Amino acid sequence: MNPLPRLRAFVVVMIAVSALMAAPVSYAQGQLEDPGPGKGAPIVQPNFGSDIVTLNPILVQDGASGDVVAHLFPAFVGGDPDTGLPVPGARGAIVKDWKVSQDGLTYTFTLRTDWKWSDGTPITSADVKYAYDAVASGKVESNLSAFIDNIASVEAPDATTVVVKYKALDCAAILTAANLLVVPSEKYKQVYPSFDQMKADNDYNLKPTVTAGDFKFANFRPGEQVTLEADQNYPDALAGHVIPQGWIYKTVADQSLGVDQFLAGNVTYIPSVPESRVDELKALADQGKVKYNELPASTRHILMFNTADPNNPKDGKDKDGKILDQGHHPIFGDVRVRQAFALSVDHDALNKGAFNGRGIAIGTPVLPDTWAYDADVKPWPYDPDRAAKLLDEAGFVKDPSNPDGPRIANDKALYAKPGTKLEFTLTAFPGNPSVDAANVLMQDQVKRTGFKMNIESIEFQTAVKKVLSQKFDAATFFLGMSRNNPGDTMLSQNGLKGDLVGNGLNAGSWYNKEFNDVLEKSQSLPGCDMAERKKLIDRAQEIFHDEVPWYLVNYSMVPFVAQANLKNYAPKRFGVEWNLDAWFLPAAR
Repeated sequence: MNPLPRLRAFVVVMIAVSALMAAPVSYAQGQLEDPGPGKGAPIVQPNFGSDIVTLNPILVQDGASGDVVAHLFPAFVGGDPDTGLPVPGARGAIVKDWKVSQDGLTYTFTLRTDWKWSDGTPITSADVKYAYDAVASGKVESNLSAFIDNIASVEAPDATTVVVKYKALDCAAILTAANLLVVPSEKYKQVYPSFDQMKADNDYNLKPTVTAGDFKFANFRPGEQVTLEADQNYPDALAGHVIPQGWIYKTVADQSLGVDQFLAGNVTYIPSVPESRVDELKALADQGKVKYNELPASTRHILMFNTADPNNPKDGKDKDGKILDQGHHPIFGDVRVRQAFALSVDHDALNKGAFNGRGIAIGTPVLPDTWAYDADVKPWPYDPDRAAKLLDEAGFVKDPSNPDGPRIANDKALYAKPGTKLEFTLTAFPGNPSVDAANVLMQDQVKRTGFKMNIESIEFQTAVKKVLSQKFDAATFFLGMSRNNPGDTMLSQNGLKGDLVGNGLNAGSWYNKEFNDVLEKSQSLPGCDMAERKKLIDRAQEIFHDEVPWYLVNYSMVPFVAQANLKNYAPKRFGVEWNLDAWFLPAAR
């Protein structure tokens, strides 16, 4: 999991993925070291972004809040940390088993009966139905709606049964169901008397009293840290109890400072370290002074273009499903301008200057190590001459009176008034040295072609709100991608169903009918043949590449480190933190 700031798909994607990271895993006799319940020092993990916003899972849209919520609430469906695939009876999840109807449209889930909320109330099917109904009501600000769009209904016929009915055949129905949330419905009904009262500014959101994770809420000190303490009632603890005293999410100004604090012994584990410190940490690992690992990222560093009119944001479709005319961004509404931007970026120079040579150029949003990745879709090359020709064709020409300045629009420009400068603002966030460096390098590179890119680096939550409001030119951040269900992720992040003002993942309002059609077909293909599904997803990747709704800045291996004396630390391919309830450092004396 990459903890760098990202629109929480952004959070929902990451929550769903982490929900599939806790399958039943047992240690060999004597392999698990156990000093006793709460006998390990607290696990301290850095937060490189802004403060948490909410600890109500239904409202989470940012990475920081999602990281904390993952320790406070159970998942619905869980999976294997070695494969990432769903399995019945997974640790950390309430689903024990499921059955599928003959037509594949109804899934009946059986829940465990051994799990209770911290107030003693049993976790039941009502807790799942309540969360679904809140999102489906349309009265709460939740970006979960795009991920459960194909679910027709969620019913709770009895305390241990959840019936999920789908609108159409879903070839990844279990992964869709993994997005369902589990919240303490009785408590929430008291706190939020109606769904339209479930607002972000409710005090309860930042001091939850009823939870059911491996830790429970202790306190939140803005600008400093979130503190959780071990919940010894957690039924899935590997040792039969939670070993660390607690979990601390410590606010750190930037990644490099986080490494300094780690080396000083003030941080236990860093899920992602900056490329500039990798060689140093590798050398320390060779000396046995730290534990160093790398895994392929589950996120992509992207630059999203707003293709619609930023002065008049609209949803992609109305309540009846009719596609709405959203106007066009004066610059990025023209695909030729987006292509010219991509051709203006020298990724090799960007990689060396910002990512210490560790970055990987990609041409498709699908992760390279997954079944649906199309290796034939190549990254955009660096070709400033071709970029210049495209801009000329698009009606953005050099200004004779200012040859080194931005190009200006003539009467051939599709959406810009004559005289409009080829100038835009990139909305960014502080705290990540590689991102900061990449922004400045791209700014210089695209200037040579005639773009003027202004960089607006603002507090992360403010940036999130601006992007989700769709009132921006371009924005850069990290977005998660499902390895098992990339088609649905693309639909939610780039498709029509994700174009929702205020909480939609397709905040750039890009729309391509064929892209939507082939992905929807891949999700509901009769027989769900993987080879046929891949052909459809391959076509979607080609369209994405050619249309450039995003410039894919970088993909990389994620380096992560832990203290050398951290016990029971055993990272797995799809779950570095799968057994965090058993981690421990010797308690301070």
